[in-house]
Amino acid sequence: MSLSTKPGGSSASVRQVLRNPNFLKLWLAQLISLTILNATNYGVIVLVNDVTHSVFMAGLAIISFTLPALPFSAVAGVLVDRFDKRTVLWLSNLLRMVTVVVMFVSLLYDRTNVWPLFVLTYITSLIGQFFIPAEGSSIPLLVGERDIMPALSLFNISTTVSQALGFLVLGRFVVALFPPFTFHFGTVTLHTEPIDMLFLLVGALYVVCAILILLIPARAFTAKRQVQQKPKLQETHVYRSLLMNLWQDMLEGWRIVQADRLLFFAVVQLSVVGIIQLLIGELAGPFVREFLNRPPEDMSLILAPAGIGLVVASILMTPISEKIGKIRLTVIGFVALAVGFVLLPLIHWVALRIDHTQGASAPWVMIVTIVLVLLLGGALACVNIPTNTIMQERAPESGRARVLSLQFMLYNIGSIPVLLFAGAIAQFLGLNLLIGFFSACMLLFCWWASRFIPSRKQQPPHGQPQELPPMSASRR
Repeated sequence: MSLSTKPGGSSASVRQVLRNPNFLKLWLAQLISLTILNATNYGVIVLVNDVTHSVFMAGLAIISFTLPALPFSAVAGVLVDRFDKRTVLWLSNLLRMVTVVVMFVSLLYDRTNVWPLFVLTYITSLIGQFFIPAEGSSIPLLVGERDIMPALSLFNISTTVSQALGFLVLGRFVVALFPPFTFHFGTVTLHTEPIDMLFLLVGALYVVCAILILLIPARAFTAKRQVQQKPKLQETHVYRSLLMNLWQDMLEGWRIVQADRLLFFAVVQLSVVGIIQLLIGELAGPFVREFLNRPPEDMSLILAPAGIGLVVASILMTPISEKIGKIRLTVIGFVALAVGFVLLPLIHWVALRIDHTQGASAPWVMIVTIVLVLLLGGALACVNIPTNTIMQERAPESGRARVLSLQFMLYNIGSIPVLLFAGAIAQFLGLNLLIGFFSACMLLFCWWASRFIPSRKQQPPHGQPQELPPMSASRR
């Protein structure tokens, strides 16, 4: 969706928003905080893989920074509405600075014990649940009504960019920059590994975020409060009512989804592909260690090509989906994912049979693996984007928020047992069996999804865009 009807209007609006000094500080604070949050998650996964060599424990690490979103995201939104947003923003950054510094101290004390990392990661993510709604609700206060759309666009872009910067760039950069060293604190000798320094850097950047927020005048957050006092009280009352009737809202969202079989398909499939992305993050560290003979820090060699493939395929997705059809494209994407997952350990097996000396360390193995992971990233886009489009198209305007909340809840609830189950299989039965098992599960899911592909009688004439079947009568 464009931000302006005039040529070049979108970029002009973005430049105008960035010339707003208060908004620029908030946007920079958001970009930095999300980047270092993803870098923290990267560091925790690397450490857990390095210390435990366990996929199960890596799954617990991912759960520790995703779990707080399930029970606390809605509650945090209600509470933030009652407090000064500027205070919530800078205080949440300082509190997260404390947690990551304590992570660094715990590593100095005993780096073989990862449980303090899990607890501190959970607390850090929990604090972030308050930062996100405070930040989003501050945007209308800092920009004019005409600039809200480009401002939101910038925030969405920075959310995507921060994932790449934090998880793929910053963490790996710190590991390469800092060598291991030993220092003395009185009579105690402490040893520091390169990955440990990531948490100190993250702590310092959280302080930078807090300073950026404090540089925004307090009146910028309160200038419109007097004018909007009554609506604000009404909005608070609505939030309180929504919180008290959360279960009823979820049931209503489920009824909306059940009334439209294609909407049901999209909600389920989008949750499944989200869990697959978490599973890739869980398996990346053990994969580079067991199959490529590299340290867990090099898991960016797997995640970076996947991200590039996803971005490139996303750019080309519109003409491809129009030609193939959204549902058929998602099925093709899932088949490609299943086949690609099987090929990853197969490449390792072939390398050991061809070259007993180098084996998986041979250069061609790395090249083939990177190309395959690049294609897997494209396959993820073939599933994710068309499915998301179907969900947005089929969800009714009056109930879209309930549908999105239901999908987010299913994704979070489903991710926890899958990550634990995957970790247990990999820990006790091996990574090869885990990959084969989930490939078979994806093929079974493809069989289920193929039932939603329109028949030839439902296909539009050649040259006309493919349309989804009409909504059920209960949705009209």
